[in-house]
Amino acid sequence: MNNNLIDSTVLIPELTATECDSALDEVLGAIVDAGILDAGARKKVLKQLLAREAQGSTGLGNGVAVPHVKEADVAEIAVAVAINEAGIGFDSIDGRPVHIMFVVLGPKGGQPEQHLAVLRWVSTLARNADFRRFAQHVKSVEELRDLLLEMTEIA
Repeated sequence: MNNNLIDSTVLIPELTATECDSALDEVLGAIVDAGILDAGARKKVLKQLLAREAQGSTGLGNGVAVPHVKEADVAEIAVAVAINEAGIGFDSIDGRPVHIMFVVLGPKGGQPEQHLAVLRWVSTLARNADFRRFAQHVKSVEELRDLLLEMTEIA
């Protein structure tokens, strides 16, 4: 994955929400604050993410969730990485709380191959035990960005 995507990724090293709905809303708030998503579209995108969760949890296990939608109101693919040390109740497949959440929003009419490439990158990071271990202990946006850059070079 290229550094431009990492540089544009919204990073939240200390997500405070502890439940799925509020965690997704908090992440969307950060995406709005970054100017990637229009504030007026926030509720609609939240509904889309929650509908996706209702189809089946995006909690992959090992403390990771990857909520994603392809038809969001964004101009380009948007990615957010959020860390919650305490854990988020997420109905994960292994029943454990989520500590690392990757939120991926694909644009309307966007190129599906780009969306899939981002999901592959996220999946590679999610499966990496070192990434998961180090991510849970980052204390700043800079530390999280450096970790993403380092682990992407390794992958």
